[in-house]
Amino acid sequence: MIWNGSSPMHLKTLALAAMCVLALPLAGCGAPSDRPAPSNEPASSPMEGSTETHGSPSQPSPVPSSANVADSTPITIDIGGGVVTGRLSGNATARSLAGMLPVTLSFRDYGGQEKIAVLPEPLPLDGVPAGDSADPLAIGYYAPDQAIVLYYEHVGNARGIVGIGSFDDLRPIRDQTEEFTATLTAAR
Repeated sequence: MIWNGSSPMHLKTLALAAMCVLALPLAGCGAPSDRPAPSNEPASSPMEGSTETHGSPSQPSPVPSSANVADSTPITIDIGGGVVTGRLSGNATARSLAGMLPVTLSFRDYGGQEKIAVLPEPLPLDGVPAGDSADPLAIGYYAPDQAIVLYYEHVGNARGIVGIGSFDDLRPIRDQTEEFTATLTAAR
């Protein structure tokens, strides 16, 4: 900007406008709990295009594609008698969860974007990416918290997210306003 002898009021207005423009991208970035907020910074979360994995070098997709549907496990999520269908993918983490079914978990909301429940034991991370992002209707495993996550909003890339499947109906998950118990079962 070129100084042209503008009045102090004009300069204050410009300074205020500049602060607003710089502050807007930061709005809503606070994390409501002690879990770190997802990050899009490449240095702390080498996700997309990354070859970093846990264990073997394969990188399965978080939601079963037509190529790996045969490896997926159909599931139901029973929330107080209401049933949501879904599927677990064929990666090692998802297969380990499938081996634990049926399992009943207590879910709580996290950040207005997901429902999260801590598992009684950790799941293996063999061959899965070190992190991922998640879209609505995705089932994930958040390794640092040893938790199953049902996503109802898009979540940016974060180290520790492992895509393990998907579910078919957003509303019964998203609309839970209190902590709730859900039973995940292998569908017949």
